[in-house]
Amino acid sequence: MSRIALVAAGSGLSLLIAGIYGISSIYTMTWGVPVFVAGLLTFVISTIFVGTGLMGGSGRSTGFAGRMKNFLGTGNRDLIGTGVPAPALITGMRDTGTSVNDQVVVAFDLQVRPHDGAPYPVSHRQILPRLLMGAILPGRTVQVWTDAADPTRLAIDWSAMPAQSA
Repeated sequence: MSRIALVAAGSGLSLLIAGIYGISSIYTMTWGVPVFVAGLLTFVISTIFVGTGLMGGSGRSTGFAGRMKNFLGTGNRDLIGTGVPAPALITGMRDTGTSVNDQVVVAFDLQVRPHDGAPYPVSHRQILPRLLMGAILPGRTVQVWTDAADPTRLAIDWSAMPAQSA
């Protein structure tokens, strides 16, 4: 996000307030209307740039929205069906105290076991469906889909039932 956009938003808001003051009197209306219009345009355009900077970014996990999705455990759904499938052993899990649409976000400690490599640990946050709450426990194996470029980025596939590890 550019500092110029933030400065422009502040300046636009100041001009907007000055313009409202200028419009309120018949004696100051000659300068009040142009200041109001300039402030309104500056504020709206710079707010669009600031909002775009907060919401956007150059990658999936950048920007405010991307970081929030990762924090809430809703960010990696694009990997299901398109990533690299692997089984993962749940070694630990804990409640994050966060819920999304009345569903609990759980922090999982996983031991991912890729088919073509050594197992590796990953800490991952994801929404746990209410129907699976009793079935998901440490010691169970779940299906995950990992990103080929970043194996620590993954999504648990809840459509595949968890299995008890031997």
